[in-house]
Amino acid sequence: MEIYSPMSSKELSQRKIEEFNKMARIIQWGRKNPVKFCELFFGLKLIDYQAYCFMKTWSVQYALWAECRGAGKDTLMAAYNMTRLVLIPNYSIYVSSNTYAQSVDSCNKLKDIALKRIPSFASATDIFAREVDRTGTNSDTGFLQAPTFKFRLFNNSKMEALSSNLEAIRGKRGSAWFNETAWKTAEELAVVENYANVDSNFSSSTKKVQYIQPPQMPLQLLYTSSVGDVTYPFFEKYKTFYKKMLVGNSNYFCFDLNAYDILNHSSFDGEPIKAHLSEDIIKKAIEEDPDNADVELFNKFRKGGGSNAVVTMDELIRNSTTRKPLLYNDTGKKKFIFCYDPARNFDGSILSIFQIINDKEVGYKLRLENVVPMVDQNSKNKTPLPMPAQLEIIKELMIKYNGERAAEWENIDFYIDAGSGGGGISAVADQLMDDWVDKYGGKHRGIIDPEHKQYETARKKYVNAMPIVHLVDPQGYKKIMYDAVSKMVKLNLIEFANYDNKDYIMVENKDGSFDTVQLTQEEQLALAQMHIAKIQLSYMCRYDTPNGGVTYELAKDKKGHDDHAYTMAEGGYALARLRRVDLLTDHNKKETGFEHAPSCVSNIDF
Repeated sequence: MEIYSPMSSKELSQRKIEEFNKMARIIQWGRKNPVKFCELFFGLKLIDYQAYCFMKTWSVQYALWAECRGAGKDTLMAAYNMTRLVLIPNYSIYVSSNTYAQSVDSCNKLKDIALKRIPSFASATDIFAREVDRTGTNSDTGFLQAPTFKFRLFNNSKMEALSSNLEAIRGKRGSAWFNETAWKTAEELAVVENYANVDSNFSSSTKKVQYIQPPQMPLQLLYTSSVGDVTYPFFEKYKTFYKKMLVGNSNYFCFDLNAYDILNHSSFDGEPIKAHLSEDIIKKAIEEDPDNADVELFNKFRKGGGSNAVVTMDELIRNSTTRKPLLYNDTGKKKFIFCYDPARNFDGSILSIFQIINDKEVGYKLRLENVVPMVDQNSKNKTPLPMPAQLEIIKELMIKYNGERAAEWENIDFYIDAGSGGGGISAVADQLMDDWVDKYGGKHRGIIDPEHKQYETARKKYVNAMPIVHLVDPQGYKKIMYDAVSKMVKLNLIEFANYDNKDYIMVENKDGSFDTVQLTQEEQLALAQMHIAKIQLSYMCRYDTPNGGVTYELAKDKKGHDDHAYTMAEGGYALARLRRVDLLTDHNKKETGFEHAPSCVSNIDF
């Protein structure tokens, strides 16, 4: 006779004990060999410099990665976070970027790898995806998108993308990954850094018998970014972490990876491989913009304009949003300002296009929609195109931005630098007065400056030309223009765009979710040029001269052209004029109230 006694919920069968023992040994091995664990269980093979960075970061409490564009920071961080979340129970990782969209984009890299959506990871497994807990979620995968991107594993570890609203994200506890840290302010960092200010080994209990608890992994602060401006905290952290690591502090790790490190030292298990960055790509970036290449490829921090800056990078970031550029008048009702700094021989020739926004709260403001460089790509030194070719581009853009079913040039205002060096009058304004025919055979009216002294006679001859041109003398108006753009940006009246050199952007929906929007090559070029305009404007400085005057030049340590910045100044000046006219018009529109006026009726009986 056999008696069966069922086990209680607190007892384990021998088989379960063996399974848990096997799992515990695998987990312990993985904690000691996280790179091997990542390769074996997730199928992710790391390049040797990535494996070194991964391993050195694993055991420290504070780590910083300063990596060039194209180094694959998000990919390495995805592999690192997947390993850490699986091997450490009850572990929380919070992702903080400059915008919530960037945080979600960083998390999506991990999600795509886990769900085997990236073809280049041919050996990737679905082990991590099977560890994601789907219980109580409305997601088939367990990865939640709205209102917050987050997920949780069966071991109670979790990952969450943080909002850029500082008040809404205070008071959490866990490890933090700061991505694109170069432009984060001290306040933004401080709010999230407090998440890790608690000892992970601390615990309390009401029980009299205290059991020995295994030591917990310390909460980690990890900063990753390409480099930025020296005025931001990332630069100070870079210096501090490097010094701490140099003197042997085992709690700190600083990793610096530039383009030539990738080009010359890419290998698998000591065997050299072909780098994913090429010499031609690096040389092209240096030729097109040496200053930007120093920052984006070689990790040399910018000094910016310092205390003399006309507009600080902080102000530009505050006024930047993630959006597609507008390459034409999509409604036919939007109005635009063209700001043109022409050149033919030495300087750059730039046309910047702003949309005029009539905001209900603040009145007129501008949104930078496109920046077009008039560059001859076939020339050795990338000199400007011949003037006839530049004028053809301008005419084509005028048609696009004026819009269909709109009167001739009713939606465009045109500001042109009238300096003699660029030929603003003779080579540009003079050539635009005549009526002209486009490539489709359509006839269009010319345009003219109705006030400039040199067109006193021409106004009588070219009566059909639209009076939308404003010729701006740089000698007389340069100070006024830069003062104007400085004031307009400080008042949050000029909107710029964010761009991180990818072929897509993340656009937020009304429900808090995000859509990945692919960019055309023309849109990528526009966003890249708009980014250059922001950087160049941040370099522009105001200097007082010994005789009491003022000059505006690029920062002393910067070399190159200032044409992008100059067109931004033209836009600021145009907006200041527009707002001044708007103010005067509104004042004149105010109706006089007569209900309280004194009576002028006589009581005399005639």
